[in-house]
Formats: sequence, structure tokens, C-alpha cells
Amino acid sequence: MAARLWKLTLVFAALALVAGACGNAGDDDEGGAPAPTAVPAAPDEPEDEPAPAPDEPEEEAAPAPDEPTATPGEPGEPEDEPAPAPDEPEESEHRHTFVPISGVPGVSDSEIKVTSIVTISNNALGTNIAAYNDGIEAYFDFINDTGGIYGRQLVLANKRDDQLFQNQAQALAMVEEDDSLAAFVATLLFFGADTLNDAGVPTFGWGIHNEFADRWNIFGHVAPNCIGCIHQLWPWIASQVGATKAGIFGYGNSENSKICAEGTRDSVERYRAEAGGMTVEFFDTSIEYGLSGGVAPQVSEMKDDGVDIIFACLDLNGMRTIAQELVKQDYRDQVVMYHPNTYNHEFVAANADLFEGDLVFTQFVPFEADVESDLQEAFFEYTEGVKLEEQTMVGWLNAHLFYEGLLAAGPDFDRASLVEAVRTFEDYSHDGLTIPVDWNRQIPLPNNDPGADYEYRCLNGVQIVDGAFEQWTGEPGKPWLCWETARQDWHDPEALTFVS
Repeated sequence: MAARLWKLTLVFAALALVAGACGNAGDDDEGGAPAPTAVPAAPDEPEDEPAPAPDEPEEEAAPAPDEPTATPGEPGEPEDEPAPAPDEPEESEHRHTFVPISGVPGVSDSEIKVTSIVTISNNALGTNIAAYNDGIEAYFDFINDTGGIYGRQLVLANKRDDQLFQNQAQALAMVEEDDSLAAFVATLLFFGADTLNDAGVPTFGWGIHNEFADRWNIFGHVAPNCIGCIHQLWPWIASQVGATKAGIFGYGNSENSKICAEGTRDSVERYRAEAGGMTVEFFDTSIEYGLSGGVAPQVSEMKDDGVDIIFACLDLNGMRTIAQELVKQDYRDQVVMYHPNTYNHEFVAANADLFEGDLVFTQFVPFEADVESDLQEAFFEYTEGVKLEEQTMVGWLNAHLFYEGLLAAGPDFDRASLVEAVRTFEDYSHDGLTIPVDWNRQIPLPNNDPGADYEYRCLNGVQIVDGAFEQWTGEPGKPWLCWETARQDWHDPEALTFVS
């Protein structure tokens, strides 16, 4: 279900999979229905460690803005250990303490400036990655409207377009030219990871790259994830829809796509007995990005073998090509497709007939989930008038982590203390929007090492019904279905919420 973008050779297949929680984005198709106005959840992140008393309740000094179109919820702070997770615009006792700072990039007496590096033009997938900037600015507006931080306003001062292949150059330009405290990155090719990391720039980004692992100064919106690990998740999904014969696809020009497909196959084979005698009837990791030759032979083979569920480590366009061929061969209504990268409302609405009944994975609590959260409401309020995309939420999550890192670092902060503060965060779930991360532990790629992995492997999924998404996993108030990562035995997932 995941895949991280690698270098040039993986460029195009890359986004198709997404690291450890594939749930990406859009497409260049004309869209249908706009994104629903539903509810994302409030982050519960760690608070200050270097800073005083992190687990303080929020105060009135910066009350959360009026609820948007969703039900308010309780942000709730995680139990504090070294650095309890803060909630909303957190009201720590020093949030409004001003300390003069000199010599720190991007910091003046009135502003804290950052730079974004985003793939806008030459986007190989046609996704609206630029919506990432919308999410950052929406969150900054949220904080600034509630008093800013340390007497300063948060400002996205520089918006760099890496034009797909220019990420290294734009990262170097950011380091050498921009007066910015931190970098925010959403790109298909993260060539500039070492440049930013080695320069000590706190970097917050779309966590779909292996480059996010093993770099002290770089944080994704999710932690580095094991893309090929054997897990109960896929066979469990099949068991829930009554499927017993799997077809699995991966791209041949993306090593990560192949690893993702192999992990899915191995998982099905490992738990085949527990999943009702499930078998892998079709496996193909030779197709190339774009599927220019079509998939007629592959679909014919799956039809002959009676495949009733398709798992694919592909982008949403690849999934559409397979669905179109299933229709041509009059086999579409006999197969459920599991999508790792199709959480895009316009794309799905425009292809409603092709995807009816399919399942889509998301890396965060989807907009449709029944989870009450003040931060979730703030997201909808501050993105009103903006087309909601997956990238909008990712930008919002990254901006929230940045803000909470500043809170934890204290009013006399710099780049190094900001990074050190975030690295103290334990049980950090963006107040329930994502699976909890231990940022002081989950730095390397796990590669089947539970010590570097999530405590839970969780599924948050929606089903496509009449061209729209409906929450499929969990139960009201508990949208996540989670397995204990350390347990290899077959066991049913538990419905959880990480909103405290």
C-alpha cells in the first residue's frame, strides 16, 4: 500500500505508491464533484520539552476559531512523556512571550518566514501538488488570527517551483538565497534532501520519499514506512469483501512499486489460510508507467483465473486504465479494486462508473470520517473557498508540526533547537489525523525492524459509492483499524481513534 518515490528511474511510477500509507492525489482529468465539506481531525502532538509544562490545556488567549462546517471536537493532548503532544493553536504559558532574536534565518521581530519547494509545472502525474501551499498558508492564517507565536506572524515568504527535475537546484537556492527558518517540500523527486539536511534546515514535507529516512533535519507528514513488510492488512481486506483470488500489479520502472507489490503478494501467501484460503492468481511487476500498451492480456488472464480483488501499487491513472479494460471485457462488476492513491474527489466523480464499490486508502483521517476535532473544524474554516485536495491537508499537517516544534523549542529558538524539539515528540498523531509517530525513534527505514516502525499498522479507508467517498473502516468516532506491528500472528484489527 505504499511506495516512496526514488530517483529518476522511478519518477513516473513513484507517486503511484506513496510511502507507508499511499493515499495520494489527483489527476489532470476534468473533475466532477468538488471535494466534500466534511471533517478532518485535530492534531494531538507533542508539546514542549525544552519549553515549559507541555501538557497544559488550551487557553482563551488564542481560542480555536469558530467551527467551520463540521462538528467541533476536542483536540486533547497526548500523554506527556518527554514531549506531550499539543493540540490546536496551543496555548502554552510562553506562546506569546517575545524574545529578541538575531542571526537566525527568517526570524525578525515581527515575522517567522519559511520557503516551500513544490512541483508545480512539469508535474508528471498532473496532480494538484500546488495545493500543498494552500494548506500551509491556511494553517498559518489560523495561527496568526489567534495571536501568532512569540509576538510574530508565520509567513510563507518564498514559493519555489522545482519543475520536477530542479529540486536540487531549488533546494540549493533556498539555502543560499532565502531568508527562511525552514523549508516545506512537496515534490515528485526529492533530489535536494541532502542539501537541506546538511545545511541544518528544518524541513517538513510530503512523506513519500525514502529520502525522508535517516536524515535528522527532515520530517514527513508520516514517518518512514516499511513498504515491503508482510502484514495482515491486505488479506484482511480481501476477507471483508469475500474475495479469495488476488491479482497484484506493480510498475517495472519503479523499484519501490515492485517491492510494494512483492510485499502484498507475500502477505497474502503468509496469511492465505486465515484469509479463507486466499491465493495469488495473478502477479505482474513488468508494466511500465503510462500503460501505453494497455493491459488487455493481463485482464484476460485475471478473468480466466477468476480474480476477484486487485491490489496495485500504481497511481490513479494506472488504476483507471485497468478498470477501463475490465469494463471492456465485461468483468468490472466481478472485481473489487484496492486503490493506494485515488483519494481525489474530482477524479473519482469523473470516473464514478469505473470505480463503483472500490476501496481507497488514505494516509490521514479522510474528510468523510466521523471524528470530532477542533483542529479538523479549523481546517475546514480556513480552507473555505479553496478546493480541498489531499495536498491541502498534507500542507496543513506539516505546518502544524512546524508550529508545535516552535512551541516546544521555546521563545529563544533557532533552527537546531526547532529540530531537537520535534525529535522529542512521542506518540505524535496530529491529534488523531495520522498514526502516532515517535519522532525520536522512527528515523530510519524500518525494513522489518519493529524497533524503527510504528507501534500499530493502521488502515483508514473509504469506499467509492456513486462517485463519492464513504467511510469504510472503523466505527463512528474510531476511523482507524489497527494491528499491533510486533504481532505476526493473524489477529483482527481494533477500531481506534488517536484523538485524545
